[in-house]
Amino acid sequence: MYDVREYMYFCILGSHPPLSTAELFSVLPDIKKPILSDKMITFDSTSWDAFNLMNTLGGTVKLGEIIYNAHSAELTPALLADLIAPSKASAEGRRSLDFGLTVYGSKSTQKKFFKLPIQLKKELKAKGYSVRWVTGKGGEPLSPAAVAKCGLTDNPNADLCLMVNENTVLIGKTTEVQDADAWSIRDFDRPRRDSKNGMLPPKLARMMVNLAQTPDGGVLLDPFCGSGTILMEAAIGTNIAQIIGSDIDKKQIQDTEANNNWLVKEKFITAKDAKRFRIFTSDIKEIQKFISPKSIDSIVTEGYLGPPLHGTESQKTLSANASQIHDLWVDSLVELKPLLKTNSKLVIITPEYSNTNGHSAVMLDADLNNLGYKKENPDLSVLNIESTLSYFRDNQFVKRNILILKPI
Repeated sequence: MYDVREYMYFCILGSHPPLSTAELFSVLPDIKKPILSDKMITFDSTSWDAFNLMNTLGGTVKLGEIIYNAHSAELTPALLADLIAPSKASAEGRRSLDFGLTVYGSKSTQKKFFKLPIQLKKELKAKGYSVRWVTGKGGEPLSPAAVAKCGLTDNPNADLCLMVNENTVLIGKTTEVQDADAWSIRDFDRPRRDSKNGMLPPKLARMMVNLAQTPDGGVLLDPFCGSGTILMEAAIGTNIAQIIGSDIDKKQIQDTEANNNWLVKEKFITAKDAKRFRIFTSDIKEIQKFISPKSIDSIVTEGYLGPPLHGTESQKTLSANASQIHDLWVDSLVELKPLLKTNSKLVIITPEYSNTNGHSAVMLDADLNNLGYKKENPDLSVLNIESTLSYFRDNQFVKRNILILKPI
């Protein structure tokens, strides 16, 4: 059995666990002995701060504390009932209690404990509680929005997350959940959105900013800022001193400025925070005229993903698109190199195209050494995760591959 003292905390990861894990490791570099099962990761850390961590991470939807460690044979409804409601509610002072329960592990494990929530409900009723079991839609894990709406982080309510690993069960209790409304507002309610040029999801932008780990008081640059999603998330989620955005398209710069002003109006940031922005129009080949050499701590950017795809493109077209983007990135990395400090970091996105006719990806690995860069994607092998980080959605023809670079 694992020593529960080694596994004090847990996070429930979003739709892209490898990327979420890389972000978590960047924000909490002192993580010890992590275990990943399905979308639940458990670990110990000396710098745990639940509230601030939840407000920082883009790829974690819930987090909390491990409250008990048991052999799977010990996992009973009575044990769980005692953990969340140790005392009986008197008949006269009958108390209400809402709970959620999700088992993380293999499909066979989840099937094995399928009846556990309803059994827990009966056990709590026997203790004298008026009980409601809050379930996810279609049997899915309980969403952070549902946890927040039902007040499941308020005692005696509870959202239980169970990691079943071989014969061991780690029982976690959620303490913080992602503010789904705030993320949705920044995605869909900002005044300037351009679906034609592609829309970087705010959560992905935040994860990229966190992967860069720009020092407090440092300078972040997005040289292809579009409508400013990365700049917005850097302003909300960090203490970076200066946030610089440029784009060749003047309209995009106008959109960025409108979105930044909206952030202040909606009180996501203060007017003082907004003074950190520096926005200007520039071709990448002219950017050195606007920025001093060796002044940039990090570059976080998506760049051009190629023309919109419809799923009917030929292999020849996909390969031509990838070749064009490859050459653009080679030229861009040359122009950006003089701006970077010695220990700076770049977090960039390169596209990968797929449809029924073929597949093609932008590959920069063979060019990096000659361009004066090295790849710095985190080593996640301890969790049997490859270092390739990607973001994609079903039925899309473009996958975003995230590449982390350092100058050499």
